[in-house]
Amino acid sequence: MTAEHHTIRLLPHGRKITVSRGQSLMTALTGENLMLRSDCGGKGKCGKCRVRKTLKNGETQDILACVTEVTEDLEIEIPETTLFSTHTIGKAEVNFPGTYTDRFKETCGQDKYGIAVDLGTTTIAVYLCHMTRGEVISSVSVKNPQALYGDDVMSRIGAIGQDGENLERLQGLVTGAMELAIKELTRSEKLDPGNIEKMVVVGNPTMIHILAGVDPAPIGCSPYLPVFYSPKTIPARELGFKSGEFNLHTLPQVSGFIGGDILAASLAVDFEHQPPGTLLIDLGTNGELMLRTEEGYFATSCATGPAFEGASLSCGMQAVPGAITRLELESADALPGYDFIRKNNNTPNHPSGLCGSGVVSAVAQFCRKGIISPDGAFDPDTDSPALKRDDAGRYRFEIFASGKNRLPVFISQKDIRSVQLGKGALITGIDFLLKKAGFTRPEKIIIAGAFGTFLDKSDMKTLGMIPPGAARGIEMAGNAAGAGAVMALCHSDYPDKAMAMAEMTRVIDLAGDQEFHASFIHRLSFPIP
Repeated sequence: MTAEHHTIRLLPHGRKITVSRGQSLMTALTGENLMLRSDCGGKGKCGKCRVRKTLKNGETQDILACVTEVTEDLEIEIPETTLFSTHTIGKAEVNFPGTYTDRFKETCGQDKYGIAVDLGTTTIAVYLCHMTRGEVISSVSVKNPQALYGDDVMSRIGAIGQDGENLERLQGLVTGAMELAIKELTRSEKLDPGNIEKMVVVGNPTMIHILAGVDPAPIGCSPYLPVFYSPKTIPARELGFKSGEFNLHTLPQVSGFIGGDILAASLAVDFEHQPPGTLLIDLGTNGELMLRTEEGYFATSCATGPAFEGASLSCGMQAVPGAITRLELESADALPGYDFIRKNNNTPNHPSGLCGSGVVSAVAQFCRKGIISPDGAFDPDTDSPALKRDDAGRYRFEIFASGKNRLPVFISQKDIRSVQLGKGALITGIDFLLKKAGFTRPEKIIIAGAFGTFLDKSDMKTLGMIPPGAARGIEMAGNAAGAGAVMALCHSDYPDKAMAMAEMTRVIDLAGDQEFHASFIHRLSFPIP
């Protein structure tokens, strides 16, 4: 190769690619459509972009692609766990209230098709709908490719701040993913994409700003305000969509962190007709909370963090094949059992990591069996055969041992701290929302979001994620934001309802509340079993 270029040989298949000297290895591979995980946004902190470099003596060395500059010819192997997942992700159900389905009991007229999208920070759920009948025909979920720039909204806002061209790149990633999903759905239903007449997209304010091509920088710093609040209607072609001549519609935004997604979820659970004191929790990378009162609504947002989506964990991954979804422990001195997601052909035959529900299940079991103390620390006196020390002498709980061509799956002390931070933020946010609205406890709890749907209620109570005593119990609502997007797509009343709800919502700002921070520290501990 010339001094300006180098060759990268990819093992085990031997594919060769040519890259410019000085380019980061991550950028070079991305340019060849080889997407690697980058949960930290390319800062060299998460270790998820680890690849195996072959040295001249034949030995191998693990390196991080995001911080490695290409200054010589390389021979590398990319572990499966490092590759950015292209798998279709399992979707939570969409459930509609009777007040919606009753509108479509007697329908006739021309067939009209549209697309509803729940644009999440981590996952994009896309629904092909028959608008005349108000029905979902088919749906698919994929990982949000913007995760290459970080696993949370602040990382992506930061990436845009570092390089203004990243706004267009991030926009292109998400519109490209949505368009591929639309093509897959229309192809499977033998429908011409040109028949799509309308699209409704709901998401948190940062995701909607980026989709619209608007710099979300003001959301990233105090007082954390969005650039716009009103719903937008934009020709899809102006955003980079190549198929169809439809318009894209969004719902209103309430604040910098309360967006159309929680409003859509409120539509789907018929929130206006729920009893006062009903608490809606839309749980994901961010926790959005909404409380119904006699006079209106109170809302807030808490940074639950990426641990609940499987990101930021030592062995974290999304809910795709290979992910452990549940841990079982008969006793403190027993080896762990687990459930994990398999492909249709029953592969992989061993786990590759843990998704959000898996780590919540595991930490709940640790609490029940005394493997960790209420402060979250591993108990060195436990008889668990899975509790081991790593090379640095730090304790970790090994669920699956390493072997030939496979990495171990474990939970570290740092992972438990991440769960504590997420659950501490959530329960403290709930406490303060109830207090500001004049409630001592919720009358009823509705948990929405794909992640929240797959959680076990008893695990949530064990960890202290939710208040222990809701008078009318806890309901799991499935992907309520996706269901609300479908409702807003298919009937014009629902965008109007979302606007009315936004105007009746009082936002509780937790970021500048010193009492909140003091309570948050107290809430980091797990309840005593």
